[in-house]
Amino acid sequence: MTSLDALAAKTLPQPLDKLGPLNKPVGLQLWTLRDDVARDLPATLKAISAIGYREVEFAGIPKATTAQVRAMLADNGLTAPSMHCGMADAQTDLQQRIDYAQAIGARYLVISFPSTADARFKDGNALAAGMTLDDWKWNAEQLNRIGELTRKAGIACGYHNHNMEFRSYDGVVAYDELLRLTDAGLVTMELDIAWVVAAGVDPLRMLTRHADRISLLHIKDVRKGTKTVLDRVEPQTTEIGNGRVDWPTLFAAMDPQRIRHYFVEQENFERAPLESVKLSFDYLSRLQAGTR
Repeated sequence: MTSLDALAAKTLPQPLDKLGPLNKPVGLQLWTLRDDVARDLPATLKAISAIGYREVEFAGIPKATTAQVRAMLADNGLTAPSMHCGMADAQTDLQQRIDYAQAIGARYLVISFPSTADARFKDGNALAAGMTLDDWKWNAEQLNRIGELTRKAGIACGYHNHNMEFRSYDGVVAYDELLRLTDAGLVTMELDIAWVVAAGVDPLRMLTRHADRISLLHIKDVRKGTKTVLDRVEPQTTEIGNGRVDWPTLFAAMDPQRIRHYFVEQENFERAPLESVKLSFDYLSRLQAGTR
């Protein structure tokens, strides 16, 4: 176990029921239910818990105090081991986000989206199409800086990919540069399976080749007609087990000692989001039980 893993391994004890693949609690990235979260966070957490989820990952700072969030989590048998923060936000109020993550018991602050030093792009698609290799090097520098600060707070810094990280710049892949330039003792990776597939990359190869750098996952499926895209951020997601990803093979290749947490996420819906969240949980429960 690396020093970074040891730092993040202090997550609060989990209930032994409702375990998913890898004998770990199934988590949910709350961006999946973003409208429900914004409308009624307590009711949303209660519904998530009733389905069987035992962990959540916040998509930024919720509109509640840390004391309120801790109470809501405890009341519903949930923990929040991770919280997202965009790189642009990390340039303006990083310490506030570190303090919030620490106060709610999170062990990871994950940078969810890259940025640039000059903030020259107005939206995600412009950024995806226009980032240079030097921009990626700047992001690596920032991740190391953030990692130093989170470590002082007793939590770990992570980085969550989209598809744009797999663009090649004269043979140099941005994701490879992030791995090369970030300190493994300061920065871990949260691999988003769907974005890897959307980029035309084999997630099994990523999980095995970079097993020592990946400790968090977004368990996200892509629609069967998904086209390879690298320069636009266009989610093409569906319920777990309803898309292209071979989940039994992927989970069989994972090291439970290295993968600390995983979170279901979905961005596109053909039914009520809460119904989709339940379908994904049910699939993972069947997978844990040895059925599909």
